Amino acid sequence: SNKKKVRTYLWPTGIGLEQSTKAPTSILFDSRQKFHSFGYQAEDTYTRLPDDHQKQWYYFKRFKMTLFKNENLNEMTRIKDVTGREMRAMNVFSAGIKYLRDHFHEMLQERSIFEEEDIQWVLTVPAIWNDAAKQFMRKAAVKAGINGDRLTLALEPEAAALYCKSNIRQGMFPIGHTFMIVDSGGGTVDVTAHKVHLSDKLQEVLPPSGGPWGGTKVDDAFQTFLVKVFGLAAIRKMSKAENLQIEREFEIVKRSFNPEAAMGMSPVNIWIPYCLRESLGRTAGIQQPIKIRGDKMSIPHQTFASFFDVPVQKIVNHVRELIAKPEVASADAIYLVGGLSDSKLLQAAMIEAFPHIQVHIPVEATSAVLKGAVIFGHDSDIIGWRMATSTYGTKGVVEFDHGRHPINQLTLIEGIEYCSDVFSKFITVGTTMRNGQATPYKSFSPVCKNQAIMPIRVIASPSENLTYTTDPGCRALGTISVRMPDLTGGTNRAVKVRMILGGTELKVEAVDENTGLTYAASFDCF
Repeated sequence: SNKKKVRTYLWPTGIGLEQSTKAPTSILFDSRQKFHSFGYQAEDTYTRLPDDHQKQWYYFKRFKMTLFKNENLNEMTRIKDVTGREMRAMNVFSAGIKYLRDHFHEMLQERSIFEEEDIQWVLTVPAIWNDAAKQFMRKAAVKAGINGDRLTLALEPEAAALYCKSNIRQGMFPIGHTFMIVDSGGGTVDVTAHKVHLSDKLQEVLPPSGGPWGGTKVDDAFQTFLVKVFGLAAIRKMSKAENLQIEREFEIVKRSFNPEAAMGMSPVNIWIPYCLRESLGRTAGIQQPIKIRGDKMSIPHQTFASFFDVPVQKIVNHVRELIAKPEVASADAIYLVGGLSDSKLLQAAMIEAFPHIQVHIPVEATSAVLKGAVIFGHDSDIIGWRMATSTYGTKGVVEFDHGRHPINQLTLIEGIEYCSDVFSKFITVGTTMRNGQATPYKSFSPVCKNQAIMPIRVIASPSENLTYTTDPGCRALGTISVRMPDLTGGTNRAVKVRMILGGTELKVEAVDENTGLTYAASFDCF
């Protein structure tokens, strides 16, 4: 099949006949926490609910950002909706994924007969998310009814890199070519750097980095502006339907705003409701001349451009820091993808900041992640080398050394002194690993003669060097339980363990040396 042939669904936006390839991450549940609607439909339904229903229902906006840098994320984590009411994050995310899965099934059934086992699912996640967030998304997808064996996680900037490499004209990605991807989405910005290898596979040369500087920062600046102009009291008088209409009007203007086309002179016009127009005369406002023309607010061109200042400057500064690193000194191209890549302000700022590097905006840059994910689903091995985003190892015990180990780590097992919570390192953060590469085996023995199960506890840490699993930043990824029913050898039995990089997953294998049985588990880490 042609992996470049990707069809996208067009969502009705609720403004005239306008459609979009993307739907907002908005989701609505009823008072019993039962899923009701997603995307534009959720937005429209929520605004039409009577006030008493709005207080009882659950409405989440931009909920994907709740996973960013949440170090304590687990299946019981709760998140707040727009009114402060809480639901389990797992239920919110799995309901959203299930809606998209079911919608996709409906689209397929209208066109052809298919079997579920024919579908390979690819779920994209920001590269800068931590391991816990990636694992969480996999669990949410499985809870939504997706077969875990048919599910691959793709890092968003990696998917974008594959799209660019596949769709840019031939000769733009020669062997040895180093390029950067700046994926500026709605919430986060992911930046990666890759090098084209002899095998035509891509090697990651810098670990993914970035921050919460996406297009929603432009929205936040606009909302702050409205409060300054009209006052908080007037803003709170708006109905939810009026607020939604302003948000959607702003989104359209934001995407089409071109500072060059208007020569910095023409103001930007946005619809506002009567309650705001009425309040303008009663507020001091701000220095710029804000004018009302009919039912529209006229915003000076430079004022509108200032809404982009924070994310644009954050992105430029971050890329500048990365380019100073020796690993990307030879980079001669930057590809802007994601929703904010359409911004002429961001494009101009990047071109001005990096005159010695070609800045490219590929065709359909806003869909680069989606279309690249399809390519990744066909061939996940095309990213041949990745850099470990954490240090990975296992938790265990060793015989206690009074001259070396802290006394608070001392534990007594069957009359023998052990040091508990000892970290055994397999992979160091920043290490470049080939896809499919395995670490050397390490052997571990049970500490009890009658121990029939040995737990292999997998640990991750952002630190390069650590001694104990109680050190700051350590977090448990999961446990493999190795059954050892033959107790003949007592504590002289052994289990050998290794770690293998496969795609975006870290696979951990544990082998009972007596029986030869292999136990394995995979963790979404890279």
